[in-house]
Amino acid sequence: MEAESTTTLRPVPGGPVQDHARPTRTAARRRVNRLGLGLVAPAFAVIAVLVLYPSISSIIGSLQRYELTDPSRAFVGLRNYSLVLADPSFLQSLLNTAGYFIVITVAVLVMGLVMALWLQSLHGAWRAVALTVIVLPWSVPGTVAGVLWSFILNPTGAGLLNSTLKSIGLIGSYQAWLDKPVGGIAVIGLTVAWSAVPLGVVVLLAGLEGIPREIYEQSLVDGAGRVKQFASITLPLLRPALAIVLLNGAVLSIGLFDQIFVLVGLDPQKITIAGAMYLYAFRDFNFGFGFAASVIATAITAAISLVYLRLVYREEEF
Repeated sequence: MEAESTTTLRPVPGGPVQDHARPTRTAARRRVNRLGLGLVAPAFAVIAVLVLYPSISSIIGSLQRYELTDPSRAFVGLRNYSLVLADPSFLQSLLNTAGYFIVITVAVLVMGLVMALWLQSLHGAWRAVALTVIVLPWSVPGTVAGVLWSFILNPTGAGLLNSTLKSIGLIGSYQAWLDKPVGGIAVIGLTVAWSAVPLGVVVLLAGLEGIPREIYEQSLVDGAGRVKQFASITLPLLRPALAIVLLNGAVLSIGLFDQIFVLVGLDPQKITIAGAMYLYAFRDFNFGFGFAASVIATAITAAISLVYLRLVYREEEF
C-alpha cells in the first residue's frame, strides 16, 4: 500500500492571490465609519435644531395667514410674498440694505486691505501688538457700539464729531449726521464697518500670507513693478479672501438691526430687511409677513453665496 503524499499548495506566480486580510480591513473601516458618524452626530443634531427646523417652520409659516388675531393659520399660498414685495416700506428696506452693503463692503475692503498690507510688512512682536489693537473693535457688541457712536454723532455740541469739526473750523454749525436720508445710511454703514474691518483684516492677511513669495521674486526678474505685482498677482490670488469679505458684508447688512435701532430707532428710511421683519412680526403681529420677509432675505443671501462660491472655485491660469 503506497503511502499517502501530502501536497502543499503554493501560489502560482501571476495567478490570483487570496486576500485573507480584506475582511479584517473592511470591519475596521466600518468601525471607523461608525465612530466618525458618532462624532459628527451632535453637530448634525445642533444644525437640525438651530437651522433646519426654523427654516422649514419659516417656509411653512410664510404660506399661511399667520396673524396673532387669527389663530386659524389658513393656507394662502404665495399671497404673503406678493403683499410683502408690494409693500413700499419693505422695498425701502431693500434699498437701505443695498446701501449698507455697498458702504460696509467698500469700507471693509479698502481699510482691511490697507491694514493687512501694513501688517504684512511688520514682524515679530510689532505685528502681534498691532493686530491686537486692530481686532479690539470686533469684540464690541453691536448695541454697545451703537451707544458709543450715538455719543460721537450727537447732533449737539456734546457730540465729539461736531465739537471737533467746529473747533477746527470745518463746519459752521452742528450737524445732524443721522437725519439725512442718504448721508445717514452712509454714516451708519461706516459705524458698522468700524466693527467689521477687523475680520476683514484677518481674512485678507491670511490670504496675503498664503501667496508664495516665489511668484513675486519671479515677477521682479521679469521687470514687474509694485503696481503691476499688486494688479496681476496680489488681487487675483486674493479672490477667495475678497469673496469671503463680500459674503460677510452681505450677511451683516441683511441682518443689521441692533446698531441701527440704538442710533435711529425704527426709522423706515434707515431700517434693513431685519428691521422690516421685526416690524411685521412684533409691531403688526403679522407673522406670515415676517416669515415671508425672512425667506426672501434667505434667498438673497443664498444668491450672494452662489456668487461667492463661483469666485472662490473658479480656476485661474498664470
